Amino acid sequence: MTRSSVLLAVPLLALPALASADFYSHRYGGISVGSVEQQNFCRSADSRINRFDTDAQDVSGRSCENGSEVFKIYSGWRWTPNLAVEASVQQLQDNRLGFTLSNDQDEFLQIEEKVKTRLVTAHAVGHLPFFNGASFFAKAGGGYWMSELSSRLQGELLFPVVVEDEVQEQLAAVNGRDRRADNGFHWSYGAGISYRNENRWTIRAEWESFRNVGSDDLRGAYDLHTLSLGVSLHF
Repeated sequence: MTRSSVLLAVPLLALPALASADFYSHRYGGISVGSVEQQNFCRSADSRINRFDTDAQDVSGRSCENGSEVFKIYSGWRWTPNLAVEASVQQLQDNRLGFTLSNDQDEFLQIEEKVKTRLVTAHAVGHLPFFNGASFFAKAGGGYWMSELSSRLQGELLFPVVVEDEVQEQLAAVNGRDRRADNGFHWSYGAGISYRNENRWTIRAEWESFRNVGSDDLRGAYDLHTLSLGVSLHF
């Protein structure tokens, strides 16, 4: 090996050592906020609502709004420059939808629905340090989603009423609420970039994907994608 090759190899061989020279094993806890794309929720909900559209009744006044914000609490342990484990709880902004059922007998029912979703996830995280505490990272894991569907119903329906010894059907106002819940397993993966400030705190920006959240009882299953910015403290 020539002298110039040796001189070039020395700093290259020293890079891994330099990357980990100031590293220390630490546990951390933090919060993050960001945006969420609840992909295909409205499509799944619309497909379910279509089942109410029959020859005997019509569906009108459809509306659907995806929640666009996410809040996360997370905690983990990074014991080497390259490896960490992490758990998180995420609260998604509610999804909302509404529609009206009606028929040619002047019956109608306005239905407003709200879906709350929370995710509990565990990840294995791999880091690739590249400059003074900064690193790229990727994660993969799974967990449970927990969702609740709240419904409010208002309208007028025909009920049998006895009038002068004769049974007749008359329209009467109805107003009610319904609530149901479900949960299930989801897979998750993501990637991002972080900056670690010695033994104090870390900031990071990340993208995460969650697969098969929801069920047929809660207006269908769909995928989630989030973008968030977070800060954590070391301990």
